Amino acid sequence: MTTNEPLLRDVIEIPESVHAGDFKVELSGGFTETEARVNEYVVTDQLRDAFRKALSIVRAAMRDGSSHAAYLHGSFGSGKSHFLTVLHAVLNDDPAARKKPGLQPMIAEHDEWLRGKKFLMVPYHLVGAADIDSAILGGYVNTVRKLHPDQPTPPVYRSDAMLDDARRQREFLGDDRRFAEWLGAGAPAVAGDPDDLEPIDAGPGSGWSSADLDRAFAAPAGDPLRDALVSALLSGPMSSYIRGAAGDADAFIPLENGLAVLARHAQQLGYDGLILFLDELILWLQAHMSDQQFVNNQVSKLVKLIESGEANRVLPIVSFISRQRDLSKLVGEDVTGADVKNLEAQVEYLAGRFDVVNLEDRNLPAIIKERVLKPKPEGRAALEAAFASIESTSPEVKDTLLDANGATGADWSDFREVYPLSPALLNVLVALSGALQRERTGLKLLQEMLYRRRNDFRLGQLIPLGDLWDVLADGTGEAFTDRLTREAEAAQRFYAKARAFLLAKYGSETDQRFVADDRLVKTLLLATLAPSVPALSRLTGKRLAALNHGSIRSRTVQPGSVVVARLRELQAEFGELRADGDEDPVFALHLSDLDVEPLLDAVGEQDSVGARRIWIKKQLWAALGVADRGEFVCEREVVWRGTRRTAEFVFANVRDSHDIPDQQFGPSVDGRARFVLDYPFDVPGEYPSDDAGRVHRLRWDGVEASTIVWLPHFLSPQKSAQLGRLLKIQYLLERDRLDDYASHLSADDRVRVRHQLQAQHDNLTSQLTAALQQLYGIARADEGTIGSAVGDDGHVLSLLPGHTPRLEGGAGFEYNMLSLCDGVFDALYPKHPNFDPTGNRKPVTTSELRTVLGWITKAMEDGRQRVVVDRNQLALVKRIVHPLDLGEVSDGPLNLSTEWRRRIEQYAAQHGKTGDYPVEDIRSWIAAMGYTGLDKEVGNLIIASYALLSDRAWLYHGTPVDAPDLAKIGTGHVLRAQEMPTAEEFAAARDRTAALFGLHVSDVLFARNVNRLARDVHARVGELQADVDGVRQSLNRHAAALGIDAEQAPRVRTARDAADLLARLTNTREPTPLVRELAGARYDVSDQVLGAAIASAPAVHKALDAVEWSLLESVRGFSARGDDIGARAQRVLTELAEAATADELVRPLAGALGDVYQRSIALIRDVARENDKDGPGGTKEPVRPVPGPGTRDEVRKPVDGPGVRGNGQPPSQGRVTASVAEAALASVVGDIEAQIRAYANLHPRARVEITWHVVDDSGEAGR
Repeated sequence: MTTNEPLLRDVIEIPESVHAGDFKVELSGGFTETEARVNEYVVTDQLRDAFRKALSIVRAAMRDGSSHAAYLHGSFGSGKSHFLTVLHAVLNDDPAARKKPGLQPMIAEHDEWLRGKKFLMVPYHLVGAADIDSAILGGYVNTVRKLHPDQPTPPVYRSDAMLDDARRQREFLGDDRRFAEWLGAGAPAVAGDPDDLEPIDAGPGSGWSSADLDRAFAAPAGDPLRDALVSALLSGPMSSYIRGAAGDADAFIPLENGLAVLARHAQQLGYDGLILFLDELILWLQAHMSDQQFVNNQVSKLVKLIESGEANRVLPIVSFISRQRDLSKLVGEDVTGADVKNLEAQVEYLAGRFDVVNLEDRNLPAIIKERVLKPKPEGRAALEAAFASIESTSPEVKDTLLDANGATGADWSDFREVYPLSPALLNVLVALSGALQRERTGLKLLQEMLYRRRNDFRLGQLIPLGDLWDVLADGTGEAFTDRLTREAEAAQRFYAKARAFLLAKYGSETDQRFVADDRLVKTLLLATLAPSVPALSRLTGKRLAALNHGSIRSRTVQPGSVVVARLRELQAEFGELRADGDEDPVFALHLSDLDVEPLLDAVGEQDSVGARRIWIKKQLWAALGVADRGEFVCEREVVWRGTRRTAEFVFANVRDSHDIPDQQFGPSVDGRARFVLDYPFDVPGEYPSDDAGRVHRLRWDGVEASTIVWLPHFLSPQKSAQLGRLLKIQYLLERDRLDDYASHLSADDRVRVRHQLQAQHDNLTSQLTAALQQLYGIARADEGTIGSAVGDDGHVLSLLPGHTPRLEGGAGFEYNMLSLCDGVFDALYPKHPNFDPTGNRKPVTTSELRTVLGWITKAMEDGRQRVVVDRNQLALVKRIVHPLDLGEVSDGPLNLSTEWRRRIEQYAAQHGKTGDYPVEDIRSWIAAMGYTGLDKEVGNLIIASYALLSDRAWLYHGTPVDAPDLAKIGTGHVLRAQEMPTAEEFAAARDRTAALFGLHVSDVLFARNVNRLARDVHARVGELQADVDGVRQSLNRHAAALGIDAEQAPRVRTARDAADLLARLTNTREPTPLVRELAGARYDVSDQVLGAAIASAPAVHKALDAVEWSLLESVRGFSARGDDIGARAQRVLTELAEAATADELVRPLAGALGDVYQRSIALIRDVARENDKDGPGGTKEPVRPVPGPGTRDEVRKPVDGPGVRGNGQPPSQGRVTASVAEAALASVVGDIEAQIRAYANLHPRARVEITWHVVDDSGEAGR
């Protein structure tokens, strides 16, 4: 937009002044200036339909001779009074209406019944009325006295008192002729009575006779003759009663009767119909909502307009009631209490009886176009061209300005017609119109807005929404009705504060930034007054910029972002301004009439240097992700190149050597990074350059450390004051202190104050936290934030030689801190591998390193140094192997590299290192090669990989060990290049190990495989040697019982060989000699036979130890019998000898021993049964005790008690040891059963009790 564009006043008519009565149609004084009002009226299609409906209502009343009523519904400023004025002209056949093109079609439709008719139209302005009765009846009287001053006054007043006064006057005069003269001209307008006396000779025009007067004074209310007398009195000598009755609700007859009087009176005046226009009815009812009984009564009277018990309405009465608010909504919003249901019922009844004529808000654009924005000749084309700049804006801006869901329902063509206004502005105006005073009509306000910009508004611009506030607030007390007065006054107070702040900030009202921010504030204020307008809902930065299109000017930053930044600054000053959300905040004002400044003044001492340091440190540490433990040095973990590191943080005045001594500029532990952050303020006379000077002196003194000194700008006075305010608010909000300091306020007010302070606390915290980013150099600094600026050295200085740190503008504190840490560690450890190429700062874990070592180990198992990695672990292996130069990973295979073997062995050779390589020496060699800063586990991975590649064996304090866990490699571990067996020896040892011990080792001749074989064999030998030797000894000891040759039995010879082999292996400790011993050992039996004997030794040894050798002796004694028992016993002994003689591979011995035991027990049981059959005097061989495995305890059969066999006494007791219970219990129980049966035969009715007890070794019962 340039200054070459024409002014808007050159294109449309903009008045040079705006007056209070502009655009106002006042009906309270009657219908005046009809021609002018009709000529300026804009007839839209919707308004034409509204006229049609209004005329159809009048026609129906005329046709039926009945009364009708309709609401004329429209928002404030929609032109209801103007509509009625034009309707008056149409009904009364005014030429101005007939010649208006927009009305002609509608008039033609109704001309047949309308022409020649005469209507008395009575306007009412109800605000200030005492009640409906007095308003309607008294308003009619006032109207006809103006229109027909010479006609009688309608008798609508309660006339008893007036007739009493007239009666006394008649008596005082004593002469009816003189009373008739006093009464005035005019005879009673009633039918004559033939019996009446002649009229009194009262002179010309007198029609009252003494009889008429007698009858009139005596007649009841409503009698025509009485009404004629009342009318004569009101029109003549007692006309003062009219003035005295004005506003007196008790001065009039009931509305129902009064309407009949009005109908007769209008008919007498020559009218065909009576039209009543009731304006401001809803506002009047709303003003009386506190008196619900009154409102109920008045609403109930409205139905009298159309229904009446009187049959004397001699002509139709049509009532139009202007309404900007539905009565049902009035009830729902404002009425409470017991009368609600009654009022709701009446309102519902009215809604079904009254028609509605709508004057829609969508007419407003067309009206504005014709009455406010009428272009000059050739002006329309200029407006069209100027509107093109609006059409070129973004869709989001256009949608906001169009506000298609608003009251006017405007579309793009409507927007074009009302340019340079926006539909959004019109919708706000419509919403506020309900609270405007009548003289502040919407059209007048629009005219005034244009008038105010008459001298500077150019084509191409758009009237900002915020400018609407100026015309509204100009005399706030007069602009709004009572409904919004309080809110408007609170808004005005806030605006005064905000305007003063902006003026102090920008210095001039003409500063474009002031103008823009001022409009933003005013738009937010409008939103508080009209919260239901869609255009003013969810006011984000983008929407506020669009609604004030053209106010925010920026070439580099989006207007919405500028708005957010500006309002964030305002939030820091004013707690009333709230924001919801961070990314795209929604702004809103929460106005209050409470003053918090005295409370803040009362805690002024809380704003101290110490408190400021604490607050800033807390914010910085939170932004940096540092836990504040209250110590001078705080720490946090950082991840650099995929490894965990530690950064230290100090908050101190860099300039002050007492606050931070020189030695505190270095980290407490080598390998860490330290940050020293300075305060963004200092004592007067000190500046950021003084802090930078301290750093330079440290460098000159030779201080070298992995330290970053972070220097900020100093706070501006404005931000410093905000910080002080925040600290005071914070103090009040803590620990319920506000209740103490605000004890003079009510509980509700204290809650409001708390909310206000909390909102401002949040706003200030947000603003000052954002300011810290500017002060410490990571965000673009605003003038209002910075006091003293840092010098050319910048914000970050390093004490590490050759290191020049840089901040990342636009990033946060933590991101910048991590980036600075990267720079420090890059300078400290330039050759450190990068395990984090994507920069996600995820550390490598020991578990992941173990996984990689596992794949490296697998790659070395067959000596090919190659393995296919599982797909789900490819990325991990590649992430670690590549940067460490341990190999290459493609889509699947891992190919190991020998680079580290070359490096380590080359370094060892160069420095004369031979023999064993201690792990810690290798670690120091890696660092000496420049690979510094490696985590211990990472170094261990290199060392373990080298051990695999160089085929060195692990020792721990001189003892061979398996490769240790990655995390446990350390001091004491040594790598040794050991003597190796031949390939033939290793192959033979592997085969024998598999055959003898069931152990399998890789066939690749590596030291680790040799060691593994030796380790596994030693472990297996340790497990089996005792059992192998035990089997050998048991066989020798029990050869006779087993029936075997103690020298030549195959099992005995194999047992001796197995014991010999294991002893030889036990005595061979070194891996390679053990391999050779295994390969060279020779025996007469095969490895399979020997292996079976070794493997079964634990089971065989256990079985031999469990044998009850005395049981075998018993069986051997049975073998001498010549019966079946003897044959079975011999078979048992023979089969046992065969199994014990054969090798384990041929016949397993443990199973055979178990079988022998079971068969021996069966033999003994059978022998016992035979003895029982022969009885106590029998000659069979007695049952010998039946021992169980592992015990020598005897089995004691039941002992007969005295006279058991002779007199049937029960047995005394029987015993069996637990170890032989399974074998002998059946026999014992069988004996007991036989004795019980015998006793039962002798004593059939006896009861027998069976018990058993546990006895100790002495035979006494135990528990």
